[in-house]
Amino acid sequence: MNSASPLDTAAGPARILVVEDESIVAVDLAARLQRLGHQVVGTARSADEAYRIAAAHKPDLVLMDIRLEGEEDGVSVGTRIRHDLDVAVVFLTAYADSRTLERARQAAPLGYIIKPFDQRDLEVTVSVALHRSQLDRRLRRAHDDLRAVLDVQRHGTVVVDSQGCVTLVSRAAERLLGFGAGQALGRPWQTVFPVPAGEVEQLARTLREAPQQRENVLLHSQTAAGEAYLIEVEVTNDARDDSGRMLFLYDVSRVASLERLLDERARFGDIIGHSDPMLKVFALVRDFASIEAPVLVDGETGVGKELVARAMHARSKRAERPFVAVNCAGLNEELASSQLFGHARGAFTSAVSEHEGLFKAADSGTLFLDEIGELPPRVQANLLRVLEEGIVHAVGKTRGEPVDVRIIAATNRDLAREVDAGRFRADLFYRVRAARITVPPLREHKEDIALLVRSFLDEQSALLGKPLRGFCNEALRLLHLYGWPGNVRELRNAVAVAAARARASLIQPEDLPPEILEKATTDASLPRGPLETRLEVLEALGRAGGNRSEAARLLGISRATFYRRLTALGFPAQSE
Repeated sequence: MNSASPLDTAAGPARILVVEDESIVAVDLAARLQRLGHQVVGTARSADEAYRIAAAHKPDLVLMDIRLEGEEDGVSVGTRIRHDLDVAVVFLTAYADSRTLERARQAAPLGYIIKPFDQRDLEVTVSVALHRSQLDRRLRRAHDDLRAVLDVQRHGTVVVDSQGCVTLVSRAAERLLGFGAGQALGRPWQTVFPVPAGEVEQLARTLREAPQQRENVLLHSQTAAGEAYLIEVEVTNDARDDSGRMLFLYDVSRVASLERLLDERARFGDIIGHSDPMLKVFALVRDFASIEAPVLVDGETGVGKELVARAMHARSKRAERPFVAVNCAGLNEELASSQLFGHARGAFTSAVSEHEGLFKAADSGTLFLDEIGELPPRVQANLLRVLEEGIVHAVGKTRGEPVDVRIIAATNRDLAREVDAGRFRADLFYRVRAARITVPPLREHKEDIALLVRSFLDEQSALLGKPLRGFCNEALRLLHLYGWPGNVRELRNAVAVAAARARASLIQPEDLPPEILEKATTDASLPRGPLETRLEVLEALGRAGGNRSEAARLLGISRATFYRRLTALGFPAQSE
């Protein structure tokens, strides 16, 4: 009586190859399989014949006797058939000793039938083997499909088991790590990542951390072929086993280059900014650099007025000549006069030697008078005389000396009000304010904070010898929410404090100075963007040559949406 096979479907009966060196047994076995509803594609007595028939017919299953004619036995050819042809094997043997079974086990068979066997043994073993073979093929197909999906992704994927060994590496990951197909499988992940030892340890700590504590890790990969990549690694638990890890590798080499390009375009001398208010300052610096008239730079303390003055000097025809800076705050009349105009020996009690003064030191160059509103009234009068005549009179000397100096003054006061209050000479005010540049406070161009902190953090990282790579989202959010009464100078100091306190490569909120944590506005918010969005935005900008309208078109979004996304990611979003 025939019994239906588990694979008796519309696709047809299972196709089986019988390999048995005893002809009578082979004929009997073929007849039994046919009664079970299977199709016997052939019988073989030797290893060579078995391999040839299996290669020609690709059966669903091979029933393989361990003892065969010739030098090669069933275990050996069965292993070749499994490996080369991906065909399932069930071994037939009258020898069930441990040594034979151990050899057979290494061939990864789907079952054993011990001779002599009855019809029920044959039916159950074959059915189970065919079912397992079908499941294995489905799993391999699913694995291959997954691998195919991963291989077309721009990011690489590495799967690590609970023992820390690599179980899967996508094609992109092989490229980033410099390994050929399959070379990394089964190896400890630490031996797979060609990165500095400190970065290996940092990644190891991240793998051990709880998911909510993990931050992405930045790695500098140097492959054996000499290719260098900057890789950002995101770590998640393996959904199938919480003790395993999945590592997603993003090639951010181009992103880093684009970020550096954006940083360079956002630099004007030592001034950093790409916001509309700062671009207006840059434009005025370019305009006034070419003139000889005095310029007044005003703005709150810490906004960078001296940097503006230096940028103006660097773009003027006096760039190769001296730039001399003096802070006028806190100078009494005698000291201010001596500092600016010089003095003769014996001109006053402490004048034990002659001093030429800063006007002479800056001759043919630029003199920067910081906090000019602090000058005593008589010194203001003498300064006006120098500006009008081009001659400086040192204290204690009867004859003046000609000087050729371009004046840039700065103040954090409202000089017009100081004039009205009688504390600053009106004629000097109009003289030094021939041209004017107002540097905005940081709270009016917070979109530049991301650029500023990246630059300041690079300085601190080099100074402290720490591999600091940025601020976490929450820390950056707090920086945006704080009011910055001390402006850019306060921001630079805050970054220095955070860098000194940092225990990880990313600055955390607890690393920030306490006043920022206490006073950051809690009812505001800073939009956040995932890595993929940052990659898309930067790549679009790169393809568009920096043209934001074209980048928006490439992304298939409106220009307004693109500007909002830029701002959310901490990049400049001004209109073109």
